[in-house]
Amino acid sequence: MNPRSKYYEVFGLTDKATKQEVRRAYRKLAMRFHPDKNPDPKAHKLFIDLTEAYQILIDDKPLPQQQQIPKPKRQKTEEQRIREAQMRLKKQHYRNYMEQEYYFRKLTSGKRWSIFRIFSWVSAALAFILLIEPVLPRHFEDHSVVAYCNTYGGLQYSSVQCMQTDRGLSLFVEDPGGRIISMQPEITIERSWFLHNPVKVWLGKFGHKQSYHVDFSVINLFPIVPMLFLLPALTMWYKKKTYLFSLGYFFSQYIVGAFVIFVLFTQDRWAHILTLGFL
Repeated sequence: MNPRSKYYEVFGLTDKATKQEVRRAYRKLAMRFHPDKNPDPKAHKLFIDLTEAYQILIDDKPLPQQQQIPKPKRQKTEEQRIREAQMRLKKQHYRNYMEQEYYFRKLTSGKRWSIFRIFSWVSAALAFILLIEPVLPRHFEDHSVVAYCNTYGGLQYSSVQCMQTDRGLSLFVEDPGGRIISMQPEITIERSWFLHNPVKVWLGKFGHKQSYHVDFSVINLFPIVPMLFLLPALTMWYKKKTYLFSLGYFFSQYIVGAFVIFVLFTQDRWAHILTLGFL
């Protein structure tokens, strides 16, 4: 039997628990049975036991029977043991504080933070463009439908149909119906100004044109996408040593970052932005 098993049992753990699990259990139980928060004398005893078990499991303090005592020493009073346990808890809090401080400084300094700030401004600029796109003038391009497929369920509309044009553009259009495309393959695509996102498809039929909205487009997710792209800038502005900051930082870096790259580098949107939407 492992002689340290009973010390793991103090934390409600098995002797296979890691040191990280012991630290986590100690922080939780020590705050619960701390003499300043729990006046029950039994809680004082449990607090002392927790501290002694922590010293043995984490600090590799020798087991009581392994300690060499050259001569009898005066036994410590309960007050002294409680005071030592409190000091141990303070040291643990200080160690946690220093670890958090180091982690926070690692995220918010050096090249890593500089890259995050640049990305935040790019993402915020893209969010601003998406916010003003609906009120800007539109581009109109003439295309011919060369292929179309069956009807699917859309993101914004109940049914959409995909079509491919002679200029290599694939669209999911608000259920225009294959008969209309077959009868009138010549279409006009209405695009947004800056990003050139397809917004509507205009089909000519019997002397007049009828418009159909494009689904599965970035502009269709207004205002969800612009708000998402503002998250990195809000995280940069918040910049506090909290779990909320860490969550926003990594979500912005990996999830929002991937989405920003997808938006910019599909359909040559980065080039449209650089030319202010004219090309």
